[in-house]
Amino acid sequence: MPAVTIPDEFHARIAEFKQVVEAILDEVVTFEHCVALILDRGLYGMLNDIIGALSPEILQDSIQQLGARHPAEVYGYVAENLRRGAMEAERQRLRKRIGFHPRRDDGA
Repeated sequence: MPAVTIPDEFHARIAEFKQVVEAILDEVVTFEHCVALILDRGLYGMLNDIIGALSPEILQDSIQQLGARHPAEVYGYVAENLRRGAMEAERQRLRKRIGFHPRRDDGA
């Protein structure tokens, strides 16, 4: 794992913030785990700030472009979420739109 130098000021703040993380998680965590949680949350928050400002059209185009560049990952991710039911309502809407209709019990 690469080493990162943390300025003393941040090290002290993180060391004290660790107790907040432990209270939330209700478990003892290492300093490194605490730093990883903070970095993950920071990256998530910063990306969310950027993405949250984009229009739905730009987001849709971005996902389409990602699908063109990384089809296995993007389409696999979408399929996995559809299968897990994360987007059940959307799946039902798409079935109707695409023309897939569940079989009726009467065979029709």
